[in-house]
Amino acid sequence: MKDEFKSSGEQSTRKGRQGARWGQERRLEFIDYRLKWDGQINRSNLTDFFGISVPQASLDLTEYTKLAPDNLEYDASARVYRATRYFQSIFATSSLERYLDDLLRVTIQPEVPYGSFLGWHYSVAAVPRLLRRLDTEVVGEILRAIRENGSVWVTYQSMSDPDGSKRKLTPHALVHDGFRWHARAYCHKRKEFRDFLLSRIVHAENAGLTQEPIDIDIDIDIEWNTMVKVIIIAHPALSPAQRRLIESDYAMENGEIHMKCRKALLHYLLFQLNLTDAQAAQTPEALQLALKNRDEVYTLL
Repeated sequence: MKDEFKSSGEQSTRKGRQGARWGQERRLEFIDYRLKWDGQINRSNLTDFFGISVPQASLDLTEYTKLAPDNLEYDASARVYRATRYFQSIFATSSLERYLDDLLRVTIQPEVPYGSFLGWHYSVAAVPRLLRRLDTEVVGEILRAIRENGSVWVTYQSMSDPDGSKRKLTPHALVHDGFRWHARAYCHKRKEFRDFLLSRIVHAENAGLTQEPIDIDIDIDIEWNTMVKVIIIAHPALSPAQRRLIESDYAMENGEIHMKCRKALLHYLLFQLNLTDAQAAQTPEALQLALKNRDEVYTLL
């Protein structure tokens, strides 16, 4: 049973990862993280993860003690530093959100070394995900075009054109809708900004500087630059007790959540929250949430 809960950092080291020569602040973040979530740390945790010397690990622990003297105490019998009952994280990287994200990532793809600070951790299960095909060369060309303010010729497939056709794109950002990766780009064929699924770009090559007469600039992508306020509430058809439960689930303030979303990404957000017209026929118990400013938001779709 003990072997089931191995340190992800130690696993990466055993796989031949070279010592990570990161700065001291990164190592101080590591100490803070391990104290927060493991409740203890020793010098070997630092030397194994970062590939540093024992004297350097001692210096790092001394520096952390100067920054947060009430956070740890030395247990001479076990030769470890333990978090005290007064412990307060001093780095944002020790947040609950970061910890849970680390757990999820190593659960989904344990073979990929993400460099998380996880040490001992509980067994975690995750619902399997359908992963879409992504071509490293294609993504690389898209990133290069964004970085250099250039364009790419792509062969793009769609439901209306499953065989794919060639078109020229000038991308300026990547978008993740919660499930899929897109490139936000000006389409020289359609003469407008659109989202293009990276998994449907089967070929991409550098097109150099654009020869189009118009200046392709992020500032003219109006939908991208327009921010929309979205106000979420518990579904009004739920019982008062059910509404209180949903409000507690989402830590609503005064029964509301106020979010800002790019207009270009609004339909992705509404789909994820189960708030599109196509999803509206479900029961209030299934929907759980509703849009307080529905008319205002739907006018923009």
